[in-house]
Amino acid sequence: RRFLSWPAAKVRPERLLSTLSPVFKRERALCLGRLGRHAEALRILYGDLRSLDMALEYCDARYEQLEAKKKGGRIKSATNTVDPHDTDESENDPYLPLVKVALASGDKEEGVDAAVKVLSLRRDVMDCGTALRLLPRDLPMSRIARPFLIPAVVDGGAEVRQMKILAALLRARYIRLKKELTEAQIESQSNLYSVPALKALGLGDLVRSAKPFRARSVHATSSSFPDVTIIKHFFPRYLIIQAKITNSAISSISGEGRALADVSFVVAESSDEALTPTLTVPLKTLPTRSTGSVWCALAASPQRWDDVAVIACELRYTV
Repeated sequence: RRFLSWPAAKVRPERLLSTLSPVFKRERALCLGRLGRHAEALRILYGDLRSLDMALEYCDARYEQLEAKKKGGRIKSATNTVDPHDTDESENDPYLPLVKVALASGDKEEGVDAAVKVLSLRRDVMDCGTALRLLPRDLPMSRIARPFLIPAVVDGGAEVRQMKILAALLRARYIRLKKELTEAQIESQSNLYSVPALKALGLGDLVRSAKPFRARSVHATSSSFPDVTIIKHFFPRYLIIQAKITNSAISSISGEGRALADVSFVVAESSDEALTPTLTVPLKTLPTRSTGSVWCALAASPQRWDDVAVIACELRYTV
């Protein structure tokens, strides 16, 4: 019996079954199981031997084998003879055949009690929806409420709470990673020589950098308008404008700061056609109470550095 219960045992169940005496009922059930005739095996264990525990033990062994095959990715189509009474659900759920066998037994009340007990004991691993549809339609709700429905609802509520906690933890991790990514982008754009897009221009040697000055808006500023400091960097063929943005604005409604998104500094108009905007380096996000730099590159001729040009610029962002 122990040898037949071992999944790796190399036996020919059809030959062994033909030689076994009808007295060895449990051994015959194990041979039938190896042939894929699970319903017949369960009829012996539950019907002939009158043991629901043996039948459950048989189903548990099948469940462990199916789970092992799933984890190993070795599920294959069955090539053995299968009981025609077994359904696709029975092949995927080892406990459904036991429910069917119990309900088809001679004693209807005892069979229903056994089916409900199987539902109660294995509700976390079996297809409870299919099993419930197998129960008699006239079965009173009170027969399944205490042993199955109420514990199932409690377990479902606990699972929902666990999923909510997991979702909150994942969201907190997402927010933390997003914050770290934003801080990394701000840091990478804080220095003239650390911006990849500006490096790609081949700026050459820095001629000079002008003194920083605070920009002023020609229009009435909104409550979300940040502080802007402008620094001009002169190179042989480029004028690089650095706009240091400090997001210190406070909402007049909520009294809290708000992050700025898609922050960019662009040249809207120039009095000198020799100054041609060629590149802008924006910030995807600028959190509240943070300072970051956005950049604008203009191509220019070195001979025009002594001339005076008026440039109208725009700070663009969304709140």
